[in-house]
Amino acid sequence: MTYKDEKAEVYKGHRERSATEIKKKHLRQFDQEFLSLTGANVAMSVLEIGCGAGQFLRYLKARGFSDTVGVDYDENLAEVLSDIEGCEFVCADANDYVAKVSGARTFDRIVLFDILEHMELDDAIQLLKGLRSILSKGGKVLLRMPNVSSPWGQRMFYGSFDHVTPYTPDRVKELAFMTGYTCLNVVGQTTGKWRKRVLENALHGILNRVLTYHPQIWQANLLCVFELKNKED
Repeated sequence: MTYKDEKAEVYKGHRERSATEIKKKHLRQFDQEFLSLTGANVAMSVLEIGCGAGQFLRYLKARGFSDTVGVDYDENLAEVLSDIEGCEFVCADANDYVAKVSGARTFDRIVLFDILEHMELDDAIQLLKGLRSILSKGGKVLLRMPNVSSPWGQRMFYGSFDHVTPYTPDRVKELAFMTGYTCLNVVGQTTGKWRKRVLENALHGILNRVLTYHPQIWQANLLCVFELKNKED
């Protein structure tokens, strides 16, 4: 077993595998991060790479999406996800799955939440290039990852040894260019109660005025929307 395989096994052993309850706050969060950012609707097909215990897949079910697929390499998730009606769970490596279905089907939206920071850059590039072959015409890829250009994002990124590739807004745009996409949007993820968000925004505004160099985006996580450069692909 290689070091990379050993690290993957250790990470797998610490994963949360209990079914995740969907609360109103989760509905609001994903409405903002998925529906609003990508313009998705319930008639669309959705693929989630690295679906974990299925919080986002349960959100899709709650919102009426019926053509959904979750891919994860952890075989222990099959039972956890079995209650999500209309959702197909595939236990596979992401690249293997893409190679298997390429030419057979496409998806209108492909989602990778907190995935790319766990991958070496070359592996992330390979995966994103592969996703082009299963992305529908006019389809979009939604990414979320820690924002290391922000001090708050550095805390999240360096909180795990399994985070290996850091991302900033500029790096995300470079990644899109390298893999054949156009980066339509890069925004900070807004979380927490509105009062705290107001105070945080005020603090960030003050810091922007007093610091010579400051982050483009202060939020700890980035949300990024990619679209194929050539929409005819």
